[in-house]
Amino acid sequence: MDRRLLVACCLSLVALAGCSGGAGGPTPTVDDATPTATPTAGAGEPTETAGLDLSVGAEIEASALVRAHETALANESYVFRSGFGLPSGARERASTVVRADEGLFEIERFQYHPLRGEAAALYAREGREYARFETGPVTKTVAQPNRTAVPTGRQALVGVESLTVTETIQQDGERRYVLTTGLEHESADRALPYRRAVVDERGLIHNYTSGEYVPPESDRPSEGLLVSRWFDLSDVGATTVDEPDWVTALRTTESDGPETTVVDHADLDTRFRVTGTDVEASVERLRDDAVVGSDHVDESRASPLIDLDIEGPVTNATVRVGYDPAGLPDGAEEGGLAVFVYNESLQTYLPLNTSLDADASVAVASRGPVVRYSSGGGPEQTLRPTLSDPTADRLVVTVMHAETWYSAFR
Repeated sequence: MDRRLLVACCLSLVALAGCSGGAGGPTPTVDDATPTATPTAGAGEPTETAGLDLSVGAEIEASALVRAHETALANESYVFRSGFGLPSGARERASTVVRADEGLFEIERFQYHPLRGEAAALYAREGREYARFETGPVTKTVAQPNRTAVPTGRQALVGVESLTVTETIQQDGERRYVLTTGLEHESADRALPYRRAVVDERGLIHNYTSGEYVPPESDRPSEGLLVSRWFDLSDVGATTVDEPDWVTALRTTESDGPETTVVDHADLDTRFRVTGTDVEASVERLRDDAVVGSDHVDESRASPLIDLDIEGPVTNATVRVGYDPAGLPDGAEEGGLAVFVYNESLQTYLPLNTSLDADASVAVASRGPVVRYSSGGGPEQTLRPTLSDPTADRLVVTVMHAETWYSAFR
């Protein structure tokens, strides 16, 4: 390519790429359906809202119980815990904790992503799911359509036909009803699984336990397993959830697109925001690379060389890079800084339109002005440098003083 022509074109774009001041999941459902009515709990005998006959000896269809349970729980805040294991308790553990309050759901559960690892936190609001992943200095937050059904216990009763009211008890200052089927938990056999639900007047299930016999495996013909499942509801109507700052920031600054991923690298003071579908992004420091690093790059840059990586179809990408004003070349003005991205086709850096926050020493950029170039005396071509090309083998950015870099490049 004709470097002189490229330099001339790039120099004409310094002003365009130059810097201006300033900082540069459906509503979570209860599995299949979320009732909209919020009934009022009655006193004494079963209420009209529940529509359940809770007299001792009455048989109640599980589907009717689930409807009453979810109707009573609709629009309420609550804490939900569930678990599974063996009767000994050796494998039993809480696997899900949900706190719901005014449309914000905090979900504590094991969530593993093959590339991102285990989620440190998971929230849902207004049809969007917000997950946070932490690995060393790197924090990754993801906003996507809600993929986590906020549990109410519905799944635990799938396959159950009916339960029978066996007794009434006093619990938490109110009358509650014990519904069972099968034998005691410890003696459930292969013929009849055990179920036990404790419900209130509204049909709200406060506790549910089950025992299910699993036949022996072929290599252990004499052993069968009794697998248990349970869930508890507590603090109904009295739970609060505070939205963390990272959820608020992600929720209020999302770009258009099905999924937004933000990668924060604390050691590099770099934030990479990517919008797309099933996108994976990463940020790493680049060291000792003769291809993208050179003496004139080192003379011009005020930040590390940063390697960005994207996988998946991307609609938009923005990088926020912290820089060191003390790293400016002698006599160079801070206002002349810009984010540059390495272009493999041209084998050189190209400027991006950059916004500077001098108070925070931060440069923000997404895409650059159109660059015209020719190669080997061929016809003139154009390209617009961006950060959203997932086909690029290398996506390296750094903050450089534009005039210093162009002078050294020439």
